[in-house]
Amino acid sequence: MAQHRDSARESILTAFQELLISTSGSGASLDAVAKAAGVTKGGLLYHFGSRDGLETALIDRLETLAAAEYERMRIAPNGAAAYYVSLAEYVNSPLDRATLAGGTLARRNPQARAVVVEMRRRYFDILNDDLRDAELARATMLLADGLYYDATTVAEPFEHELDVPAFLARLRPRAT
Repeated sequence: MAQHRDSARESILTAFQELLISTSGSGASLDAVAKAAGVTKGGLLYHFGSRDGLETALIDRLETLAAAEYERMRIAPNGAAAYYVSLAEYVNSPLDRATLAGGTLARRNPQARAVVVEMRRRYFDILNDDLRDAELARATMLLADGLYYDATTVAEPFEHELDVPAFLARLRPRAT
């Protein structure tokens, strides 16, 4: 029975996450979330208690996924910078989806905003530790943001795609 409860809880949370993304938050009412998850509103409230409970659970999901990502980034064989830039290719990954939903929620929820800001700071700190250069760490974040934007738009690809590992290798000697 506990597995069914966990499954229903995850379905509701994922429905909330996806509605936040697809409607920019405007269509993520409790009724809409319950309908999208295939549960009653009473079932939703059984698992989360309130809209605040649902928001807190989404923020917890985001923090858990991000914490695992920080650890993978710290121990990446090619370095944190190369790992971080490669995250731009993980469009629609669980972390990507949770981050998009968290960003939408952050517009009106101070706790979500604090988590999103902290994520950026943590990524920066890990990059700065790896590169030993704050400007290069920030430039790497902007590079990854640009690659992510490129991967998520329907714009024409650049004629010459960036060889990220070679680019970072060229920058790394300057950072030491």
